[in-house]
Amino acid sequence: MATFRCLQSGNTVTFTYQHDIDSMKGHQGYVRVEEPEVTIESKTRTDTAFAPVIPTIKRMGRPRKVANG
Repeated sequence: MATFRCLQSGNTVTFTYQHDIDSMKGHQGYVRVEEPEVTIESKTRTDTAFAPVIPTIKRMGRPRKVANG
């Protein structure tokens, strides 16, 4: 799999087939982007305690009129 970046717009395109990768290597408007290799150490997670999600109760319908006073 290879990722190429457009020199004009900066958009990236990823190709998986070798035929597509070879044809993009000769294209003048794109540059191959080197992807950093992911190590096992960078994937490790630290345990983080999260607060439980408390759902808010929202009343249905139009809100009540407030008396002008």
